[in-house]
Amino acid sequence: MTDPLTLRIWIYRAYYLALCLFILLWQILPLGFDEGSLPSPDLITALTLAWLLRHPNVVPLGAIAIVFLISDFLTHAPVGLGALLIVLATESLRKRQPQIENMTFLSEFGTVTAVILAVTLAERVLLTLLLADQPPFGEVALHAIVTIAAYPALVVISKYLLGLDRLSAADPDNV
Repeated sequence: MTDPLTLRIWIYRAYYLALCLFILLWQILPLGFDEGSLPSPDLITALTLAWLLRHPNVVPLGAIAIVFLISDFLTHAPVGLGALLIVLATESLRKRQPQIENMTFLSEFGTVTAVILAVTLAERVLLTLLLADQPPFGEVALHAIVTIAAYPALVVISKYLLGLDRLSAADPDNV
C-alpha cells in the first residue's frame, strides 16, 4: 500500500506536469493577439517558483529541467539557456528552504521578484556575450514585469483551487 503523503506528492507532481503541458500548448497556439498588447506572462516560471516555495518536494529538479527544455524548443528560445538559468535559480531557492518557510508573503514575493529579474538579466547578459539576436530590452523588461504581476494570482489558484499550501517545518512530509 502506498503511503498517503507520498501519493499526495505524486499527485501534485502530475498536476504540475499537466499544468505546464497545458500552458506550453496554449503558448504555441496561433491565437492572433495584437502585437501592440502586453506580452503574456511566463506562467511556467511563475508556477514553478510558486510551487517550489510552497512545497519543494512537489517540483523535482528533473521535472523543472525537462519542462523548461521542452519550453525552449517549442517557443524557439535559445535551447537550454532558459532551462539552465531556471534550474540554477530554483536550486538556489531550494537550498534556502529553511529561511523561506518562515517568510511572509510579501518577503516571498520580493524573493520571487528578485529571482525573475536576476534570470532575465542573466539571460540578457549571456545572449549579449554570445552576440545572439535579442528582442528589445523594453519588451524583455515588460515580459518580466508581467510575469512578476502574475505570481500572486498563481499562488492564490494553487492554494485555494488546488490545495497546495505552504509547507512548514512541522509537516510530516517535509523531507
